[in-house]
Amino acid sequence: MRNKVMWFIACILVLGTSVGGFAQGIKFFDGTFEEALTKAKQEKKLVFVDFFANWCGPCKQMAEKVFTNEEVGKYMNEKFVCMQINVEATGWQKETAEKFNVTVLPTLIFFKADGNVASRLAGAREKDDFLNAAKVASGEQLSFEKLYDRAKSKKDLTDMQLVLKQAPDYVGGLQGMEAQKWIVRIDKLYAEYVKAKMGPDFINKEDFQIANKFNKKNVKDDAVMEFIAKNLETYMSKLGEAPGILMVEYNNAVIEQLAKAGKNEYKKYLERINGDLEAAYVIMPTGTLTPYEKFKYYYDGMYLLSYKKDAESYVQLMNKYLAALGDQVGANDYGEIAQNMYVMSKGKLNNEQLGQVKDWLVKAMQYEGTGLIDRINFVTMLGDTYKALKDFDKAKEAYNQGYMEALQIENKMQSVQVQMIMKRKLEALELAK
Repeated sequence: MRNKVMWFIACILVLGTSVGGFAQGIKFFDGTFEEALTKAKQEKKLVFVDFFANWCGPCKQMAEKVFTNEEVGKYMNEKFVCMQINVEATGWQKETAEKFNVTVLPTLIFFKADGNVASRLAGAREKDDFLNAAKVASGEQLSFEKLYDRAKSKKDLTDMQLVLKQAPDYVGGLQGMEAQKWIVRIDKLYAEYVKAKMGPDFINKEDFQIANKFNKKNVKDDAVMEFIAKNLETYMSKLGEAPGILMVEYNNAVIEQLAKAGKNEYKKYLERINGDLEAAYVIMPTGTLTPYEKFKYYYDGMYLLSYKKDAESYVQLMNKYLAALGDQVGANDYGEIAQNMYVMSKGKLNNEQLGQVKDWLVKAMQYEGTGLIDRINFVTMLGDTYKALKDFDKAKEAYNQGYMEALQIENKMQSVQVQMIMKRKLEALELAK
C-alpha cells in the first residue's frame, strides 16, 4: 500500500547544491564562466561547474558533505577550475544555465577548456559517485561509453556490474532519443547480467542495489524478485531490512494490480503475507492489526470497486477497516480509501457515496503533522468532491486553501506548478456554476 496519497498533482522533487567557500574542500573560482575557461587553458585543467539555486534544501547537504570533503577538494582543485553558477541570478549566470539546458538542480557539468561538455550529472551525488564522475571526465577512468563497449564485448560480470552502477547517473544526464537509446541498451545488459549472475554470488549489497533500481516491481512471478523471496532470510541477514521492504513493495504492487483488474488471483499473492514473505511483512508497522488483516481489508476493498463495482459494500468494509485500526488510524488511511473510491469509480458516485468520500477527507484534514503535499492532495480531492456535489462555494474554499498551501512549498518550481493546478481548477469551477 502506498504511504503517500497522491491526487491529480504531479509533484516534481528537485535536488540541488549550494554556494559556499571551504577551507579544506573545493576552492571555487570567483569570476565568470569565460574567465574560468581562460584560467583552465592557462593551467591545463578542466572546468567544473555546480549549477545551483539558493532555495534548494538538499543544496546545503551536498555543500556540507561533499564539497567540504578533503579528498574531494584535493582532487578537484588539482584537476579542475571549479565554480558555482546560480541559475536564478541575472546576467551571465542565468544565460550560461540556459545555454547548457539546465532544468534539473543540481546540474553538475565537467567542461573541457574549450567550453565543450566532457560529462554532466543531474541531481545531488554522494562523495564517491562525484569523485568517480570527475575522474572519468579527466580521463583517469574509462568513460561510461567505453566501459559499456568493453562489458558488452567481453561479457565480463565485473564490467557489467560497473556499467549498471553508473548507468542511472549517465542516462539521467541525457535527453530525447539519446536517452531512450541508452535505456534500451541498459535494460538488455541488465537482463543478461542477472541471467548470468543469479545464484549465491548475486546476494550482495551492490547487486541488490542494482536490482532495486532496474528490476520491474509489478510483474508477477518475476525471476529476480522470486529469487530474492526464495533467499529472503539470507538477504536480510546480510543486508538488513531493505530486501524485506522491497519484497513488501513488490508483492503489494502485484496484489494491487490484480485487484484493480478485477482478478480473483490477487488472493493468491495476499496469502504470501502469512507464507513465504512473512519475514518481510513483519517489518511493516500495522498497529493492532496483523499485516495480513490490514492488507486484506485494503485490497478486498479494491476488488469490490473494480470487479463488482460495489461502492456500497466498499464503504461498509472500509468503515469496518477504520474501526479495526482504532487509535492507529491516521490521515493517510482516510485519504487513501477516499481516493480509491473516487478514482476507481471514475467519479460515478451518488450523493450519499460522495458524502462519505467528503467525510473521510474532512477527517484526514483534521490530523496535525500531516505533510504539506499530502494536505494539498487531500484538500484538492475535497474540492473535487464538493464540485461533484454541486456545493460550489465549498469547492472554491477548498481550492483556495490548496492555492494558499502551495505558496508554502519550499521548492519554487513545484510551488508554481501546484499553484497553476489550483488556478485551473478554480477557472473550471466558475464555468461549471
